[in-house]
Parts: sequence; C-alpha cells; structure tokens
Amino acid sequence: MDIAPLKGIRIIALTWVWAGPWAGAVLADMGAEVIKVETSQRLDSQRRVKLTKDSVEDVNTAQFNFTNRGVKSCTLDMKHPEGIEIFKNLVKVSDAVITNYAPRVLPSWGLDYVVLKNIKPDLILVTLPAFGSVGPDKDYVSYASTIEAIAGLNASFGYPGEPPVLSGTYPADPIGGIYGVVGLLAALNYRVETGKGQHVDVAQSECVSTLIPEVTTEWVMNGRIRPRMGNRDEIEAPHGCYPCKGEDKWVAIAVSTDEEWRAMCKVMGNPAWCKDEKFADQFRRWGNQDELNRLVADWTRNFTHYEVQNLLQKAGVAAGASLDIEELVDDPHVNQRGAIFNQNHPAAGDISVYRAPWKSALTAKNPPAPLLGEQNEYVFKTLLGMSDEKIGEYIEKGIIN
Repeated sequence: MDIAPLKGIRIIALTWVWAGPWAGAVLADMGAEVIKVETSQRLDSQRRVKLTKDSVEDVNTAQFNFTNRGVKSCTLDMKHPEGIEIFKNLVKVSDAVITNYAPRVLPSWGLDYVVLKNIKPDLILVTLPAFGSVGPDKDYVSYASTIEAIAGLNASFGYPGEPPVLSGTYPADPIGGIYGVVGLLAALNYRVETGKGQHVDVAQSECVSTLIPEVTTEWVMNGRIRPRMGNRDEIEAPHGCYPCKGEDKWVAIAVSTDEEWRAMCKVMGNPAWCKDEKFADQFRRWGNQDELNRLVADWTRNFTHYEVQNLLQKAGVAAGASLDIEELVDDPHVNQRGAIFNQNHPAAGDISVYRAPWKSALTAKNPPAPLLGEQNEYVFKTLLGMSDEKIGEYIEKGIIN
C-alpha cells in the first residue's frame, strides 16, 4: 500500500544550486511529484560541477545528482512568450510552485503571485530568496557566505580577539530548503481546511538567524553582544575539541556538571591534577580553562578519537569523535540508519546520496536525479496533451530545449 503523505500533489520547481533543489528532493521523499523546469540555455550550476575528478563533461553526471534526486525534469525556454504560456498551462494542473530564484525573476516573466493565483486560485507559491521577496535588501546579490554574514552567524564564529570567520558549511541553503518544505506543508494543510492557496515567502537569512538564539537573547534581554568564544561554552568546562592519536584526529568533549567531571576524572585514572582546587567545581574549572584544556589534551593524545569517545560515553560524558568525510561515510551508525545510500544513475553510474534527515514509513523511495529534460514527453504530451507535431514544433523553435 502506497501511503506517501504527499502522493497526488504536483509541484513545479523553478530551482537551482542547493536550497530550492533540496526542498524539492525532500518533498519528493514525501511522495510529491516534483517537476523541475530547467533550460539547456542556462543550466543549473550544479549540472556543471563534476561528480568525480574522472567524470566526463556531461550535465547528467554532475553534483546535481546529490540534490535533485527523485524529481522530474523538463526543459522550457521561459524567456519566450510561448514558453510562458506552456508554463501557465502546467500551473493549471499543479498544486504548488517553489523557487529560490531572485525575487525579480518571476515578475520579469509576468508570473508574480497575483498572476499565478488568477491562473489557479488555490495555488501555493513558495519563494526562497536570500533575503525574502519584500524589504530594502530583497534584490541584493548573495551566496551562502554573504547570507550567513548578514544573518548574524558570521559574527558569532571565531576566537576571542580575532575577526569573524565563515562557518565553512554554509547552512543557509539546506536550512532554507527545509523551512520551505515546512511552509509548504502548512499551506497545504490550510488549503485542505479553507480551499485557499497562499504565498509562502521564506528568507534564507532569517532561517540562519534561528541558529543563534543565545546571541539574540543576550542582546534583547541584557543589551550585551555575546563575544566570540571559539570552542568554549558560557557554562561548561572542559568544553572543546581535543587532539588525539593520529594525523589531524580530534574529539569533542562537553562536561556540563560536577558529576560528569568526576566521571571523566575516573576514566582518566584520577590523576593528581584532577584534585587541584582550581578544578574543584564547574565555576572554577570555567575560570581556569587554559590550563584545564592543556591537561585534558595531554590525556586525549594517548588515544584515538574513537577510543576517547567510547570511554567517556560509557561513563555518561558527552564526547564525539570529530569525523572527517571518509569516516562519516563509512560510519557503522550512519550506515545502519541508511542515511547515505547508493543509487544507480543512468549516466553517472553508481553514486551515493544522502536521504532526508529522518526515517519513516512515510518516506518514499525515489529514483535518481533526472537527466536534463528526461520527462519532456511526460510533461508536455501526457500532462498537457500536446501532439507530437506540436512538441516537434516547439523543439524546432528552441522553446522546448
């Protein structure tokens, strides 16, 4: 029995790079039919990023396959008036449109929400631009790095007395995509209750700001700007990433109570320095972190990061090996949960992709990412009822490309 929660929901995706495509992939995981409208004239930049160093220059063997799994692809020239008319016909048979294009793009095509709503009154439009679709900054050019800077995350990262640093992981795209999914699900539920569609406007910058509640609260409640603290915590000590046996191997340790500290001391063999008054309670440990961290590091260097993790976890102390990507992909826990799984892509061959970050009986098992325009016949002939002759005419004109 197919119980995918979004079965029967059709979504048009005007998406590229990461935020929009990731939202589309997650929605496809839930059973939605997601149709990505793209063009060979201006490819999604992820179709240009080679999958491996040995990959041939092929738009179907690129990094695109990681973030667009489970969706369909059709090619359409949206700069051509007839292409716009075809798109409008597709809107008529769909439930939602999602896009992470700049706010100016849909209006420039004559496809703002008012127009889309007139075409299909209960349509849901989800927009995912960097700074939202309204406001003085809405048309600013951006990448994930600039988004996290303007969102306040950048200024929170770094070491005391040193400049801000970028996160390096650029969370704006994936968290923005997930908030877009949540917004669409809420709008679908609202439509069930009222029969009405709506415009869900997600600003990726606002999504990133939700990652720093302690920074925001410190200012709003106390009028203070929280300083950059590196790996340290405002309360816990020891708290940081410590060197281990091996090249560039580390373990993160976070001790939140005196009880946990005593458990850690026992694991370390209760060395004499553990009994020093400077480390007698959490407050004094926090005030003597420089020395404390050196002593903890002297102990962790004797073990692998996995050994430290396991020893401390067995004692009830939070510790985690700092895994590089090779260790993460091969991690037994990750593999048992099926977080990363293999797909046989028709052009790229066997590739590993990551699923949505939850396990559920309602999660659909989706095919690999589509070839460019792979579902043209399905979209234009089956859904829109075009004849072979008409499709051929549009191909000749370059409208279907």
